[in-house]
Amino acid sequence: MAVVEMSRSARTIGFVATVSAALPLCLVGCAAAPSASVQAAELRAAVDSDLLEVPATRVYDVSGTRLLAPGDNPVLESLLDERVTSAGYLVLNDGVITEARYEVNAEGLPRAEFVLTEPTALRRANSEVGTVTVTGTLSVNGSVRNGTSVRLTPTALSEDAAEFDVTLSVPDNPLIASGELPIDEISAHLVLVAR
Repeated sequence: MAVVEMSRSARTIGFVATVSAALPLCLVGCAAAPSASVQAAELRAAVDSDLLEVPATRVYDVSGTRLLAPGDNPVLESLLDERVTSAGYLVLNDGVITEARYEVNAEGLPRAEFVLTEPTALRRANSEVGTVTVTGTLSVNGSVRNGTSVRLTPTALSEDAAEFDVTLSVPDNPLIASGELPIDEISAHLVLVAR
């Protein structure tokens, strides 16, 4: 075995170098961990906030329809006087109409059905609940018209019931607007009850 002798100055330099490198590592490793509350942000919601609530889905069924306009058309009034039946539903999820179907039958007139094709928010950002335009498919007597727009104004909205004024512009189409029904727009009041 060979013995290597080191000079005293070389050993001193080696010791100082080892201590210089190890000392900062020891100090960092032994330092106390920082407090988690200092680095984490705390989220709080107001007591009356519904921020963390799961939105409730409500389904409303059509229970009644009343014609609003044209009120000055005696032919239409005589045709619709107590001879209108309606059915359908509306699904409301967190202020958005996600599904809707409305069917109306009036004696002496073709059967009509409207089916929502695009979800629609009842309340726009930074505004009160007002008139919105919904888009869907209108079927009249078997003829289908895609992309039909209907104006919808909520007049009452609660967990138990909903009421809307609905306005539909009658297109210039002989399948929808016949000679018996010379009108440009139909408005009705829909009453819906929660399931």
